[in-house]
Amino acid sequence: MRWTLWLPAVAITLTALISGCSGSASDDNTLVVYSAGPRPLIEHIVREFETRQGVEIELFAATTGQVMAKLEAERYRNRADVVVFASELAAEALKRDGRLRPYRPAEIARTPDDWHDPDGYFHATAAALVGIAVRADRAVAEAAEIDWSDLMHPPYAERAVMLSPSRSGATGDFLVNFAQVRGEALWPEFIEARSHGLDFAAANSQAIGGLATGAYDAILGVVDYLVLRQQERNADLEMRYPASGAAMVRRPIVILEETRAPDRAEAFVDFYFSEPAQQAVAEHHLIPARDGVDVNPTRQAAYTGVPPVLELNRSKALAAQNRLLRQFQLEVERARIPRSPRNRQP
Repeated sequence: MRWTLWLPAVAITLTALISGCSGSASDDNTLVVYSAGPRPLIEHIVREFETRQGVEIELFAATTGQVMAKLEAERYRNRADVVVFASELAAEALKRDGRLRPYRPAEIARTPDDWHDPDGYFHATAAALVGIAVRADRAVAEAAEIDWSDLMHPPYAERAVMLSPSRSGATGDFLVNFAQVRGEALWPEFIEARSHGLDFAAANSQAIGGLATGAYDAILGVVDYLVLRQQERNADLEMRYPASGAAMVRRPIVILEETRAPDRAEAFVDFYFSEPAQQAVAEHHLIPARDGVDVNPTRQAAYTGVPPVLELNRSKALAAQNRLLRQFQLEVERARIPRSPRNRQP
């Protein structure tokens, strides 16, 4: 496995530095894969594929935003063959721009039809749910059911935090999905929540760390696999799914139109939907795409029933995404919103 390190301003390919080559993937037995997290999952799948297929993979693992930035920087000198996103909207954007190669994986019939692009340009390998995380020892956890609006009003809003939708891909997808359901009512709800003390965190680790240490009582709009992973180490953390519906974030895999290794790319996509790879998906707290592969016990225990899922129109969501995230950043996250009297500092 070859590695790419992501530094703040530039991605540096180690093998290119060592050999002095241009960094293009010219090796006849190499596949270039870019992937959003979780990093341990893609590392495992890459190792298994290399062992079984005798193919060397050059892996770039980062956030969806960093992956998209790298793809854009390489737009006219493409390097990647296969990309795994943590957002359907990212894959939809590449499809819209004509940058994807259609392919129907060998065992795609064993997965849900509505998880995939109807034209065959991308297919979801896994999914997670975006809901609410709470501390089991705080009052907010005593409610039999928690809905989104509960964390937007006293007494919970002043002890709640939300990931910044402009920095967290999953929370950004949740906001776009939530806006389709709530419509214009979204804005007064969040502005009121801010006035009652709803805080914002720049990263998942910051929000989950604050919940673990007791700085917050709840996280609004957090992707569940991260919380479930931490729950195994900290029993005080619980994942809750709102009664009105949780957002489902699917993780699509794509083949780029300009791939130099179409056969190896298709083989990698096929492998991702194989039973061993899907078992690894489940072990990393995600929802596997393949039928017959159960979610892991930690996720199963978090369900009190199958959580309802908010409906999402991908094409409408993509059209609204940039405007919505920018508007939210200006009018909610960064706005000077007067705090309600009970929350004002002396």
